[in-house]
Amino acid sequence: MAEVSIIIPTKNRPDLIIRAINSVLHQTFKDWELFIVNDSIEEILLNQSDARIHLVQNQLFSGANGARNTGINLSTGKYIAFLDDDDTWTPNKLIRQVEIMRSMGPILCYTGKKIICKKKRITKTKNSYYTTFLNPLVTLQFHNYIGTTSCIMIKSNVLKNKVKFDESIHSLQDYDLYLQLAKWGDFIGIPEILVSYNFDCIIEHTSLKKKDFVWSAIQIYKKQRGIYRVTILIGLIITLMQKIYKYFQYKLI
Repeated sequence: MAEVSIIIPTKNRPDLIIRAINSVLHQTFKDWELFIVNDSIEEILLNQSDARIHLVQNQLFSGANGARNTGINLSTGKYIAFLDDDDTWTPNKLIRQVEIMRSMGPILCYTGKKIICKKKRITKTKNSYYTTFLNPLVTLQFHNYIGTTSCIMIKSNVLKNKVKFDESIHSLQDYDLYLQLAKWGDFIGIPEILVSYNFDCIIEHTSLKKKDFVWSAIQIYKKQRGIYRVTILIGLIITLMQKIYKYFQYKLI
């Protein structure tokens, strides 16, 4: 049994998945298992003999969330980390998070990230890291300060027994998960830039699909109770503004 289970959902991105896998293989922390969950009928061919790597088919609802939940169900580790197939980790990402999880016991640990935007021959980068004020649930009412699931590590018993990715939504999946998790324990951040979040404009991104965003925002709103049904509107409006800003930013690159 490995201490960390890693889950990479993927669909028809054979070139990108190799880069993501290599960033896992280069981790200084070695006690891991990797589930590459294929969300396509197209076969994935890997030139890898590492016994820690398992290639499996999505057994649940089609989409990244179904693929992630498939990986969660198969995982045996004490902690679970996620990596999107177009992102990469620095070599010390896992060890830094495991140290925090062991010593401080949060249910979720997240890291800083480098956001890399590409369009044709132009590349722009910026670093991103935000902290919690008051507590995670309050902070999330104003914005998704954690960001991509590629930067998180979570206690596996929480994901197996209390919270799962909502397979009915196809945008804002990370935001929805964090809002659910914040009710069960504390989050701790690591300011170090340990993840590269790659946004290539020639690749289709679900996060920029308008219909998916609106549908997901409505579902997230409906899940909230009491005062949080009011305050979450602030977070959703801010998220919408960020999406609009990113959309025009990418168009102008």
